Amino acid sequence: MEQKKGLRDVIAGNTALCLLDEKNRKLYYRGYAIEDLATSRRFEDVAHLLLVGELPVGSTGLEKPDYRLPDTVLHTLWEQNRSAHPMDVLGTLVRVMGNEYPAKDAAADAHHYDMTAARILIDNIGYLVGLMKREAGQEKPLPKGRRCKGLAADILYQMSGREPDDFEARLMDVALVLYAEHEFNASSFAVRIAASAHTDIFSAVVAGIGTLRGSRHGGANEEAMYMMLAIGDPANVRAYLDAYFSKPAARLPGFGHAVYTQGDPRVPIMRPYVQELSRRKGDMRWYEICVALEEYMAERASEKNRGIPANIDLWTAPLYYLMNIPTPLYTPLFAASRIAGWCAHYLEVRHVNKEAIIRPRAQYVGAEPRT
Repeated sequence: MEQKKGLRDVIAGNTALCLLDEKNRKLYYRGYAIEDLATSRRFEDVAHLLLVGELPVGSTGLEKPDYRLPDTVLHTLWEQNRSAHPMDVLGTLVRVMGNEYPAKDAAADAHHYDMTAARILIDNIGYLVGLMKREAGQEKPLPKGRRCKGLAADILYQMSGREPDDFEARLMDVALVLYAEHEFNASSFAVRIAASAHTDIFSAVVAGIGTLRGSRHGGANEEAMYMMLAIGDPANVRAYLDAYFSKPAARLPGFGHAVYTQGDPRVPIMRPYVQELSRRKGDMRWYEICVALEEYMAERASEKNRGIPANIDLWTAPLYYLMNIPTPLYTPLFAASRIAGWCAHYLEVRHVNKEAIIRPRAQYVGAEPRT
């Protein structure tokens, strides 16, 4: 039987975390529509939903763990090679966190132990990304715990050294919520494979980080921003794309998706926020380039009778750029959001589904047995 590349359309397991309804361009986290969560909830509320199964009562959000980031983690950050890829640095820091995390007592409740570790990871990954920005600029780390506006605001505070205004904090929350979970994407599936092998949650998250590092997964919004910087002006979009697609096997960053063939449901949520941020910053150029890219791609699609709609990465690129976030940190920010989904997948495999080790078979296409 002929197989589609990349295991397309293969059902590889059961999950209660996320529903991708590609036919109706809808996305749900545990039954809640993504547009409702993104416009009304903070990231920590959504993280709680993914981990526990229900939204928190009141405004408590994710339960804050009693945890202090070990000094060894910070020392590791300062000692990293400055030319190292930020995702490699982030993976190293998570592994050091795991090394310092107390070993599970034989009598301890395994689910509670892993749930506590999940909360610690979610509470600290965004903080580490902010510290990475400060370390790159050789700036002193700011105190952790200024969380009156939430985890999203704290990321911006660590990066800029100033309290973000309510609008920018809200925008970061929206971006974190939209990226928090996405069914069996490559990095989440890597976490599930690791979890099925009964590795620890920190090692499983490192597997997710390593997978997200790839340019065909988490690196797309970085590439999309570099593309827009190369275009420079909306008037240049047509000529740029014509030249771009003259190359064989060209893949345009920020467009296309393994599941969404009719359009990414997260795009119409993010687009107006980018428009408003551009207006407030007095710089509409990047918004207009995105619109021009979408319009010309739609025009080309009508000629070829094959659409390649924009995905969320096209629109978070200018969002981050206008908030003065360095482009190399776009993918670590993705990880600071997807950490909620990764941890939820780990818990689901280990403690809810109690799955067998994931071990698919391969179709052998090599040489015949030799004598």
